[in-house]
Amino acid sequence: MTTIEPSLARQVEDNPDEVYRVIVRVDGDLDVRRIELQELGFTIDRQLRLVRGFGSTAPGTCIIHASEQAWIISIEPDSEMRAL
Repeated sequence: MTTIEPSLARQVEDNPDEVYRVIVRVDGDLDVRRIELQELGFTIDRQLRLVRGFGSTAPGTCIIHASEQAWIISIEPDSEMRAL
């Protein structure tokens, strides 16, 4: 079962029509998973090979639906990283 980061899960539940920036970690072929995520309503911004996933945006309703997919490992908020 897919794990949605708890604070994101609360936000999505409260505001399902809002669009969220997320990182989606997947199992399986990344090219195939990219297409499947797009079919679920995700806009792919970048592929993240090291974590086997994608930086993307999607409405909360798409995130909820995606969490039912066995090949999605986790969905968490995407945030900017800054060098020290």
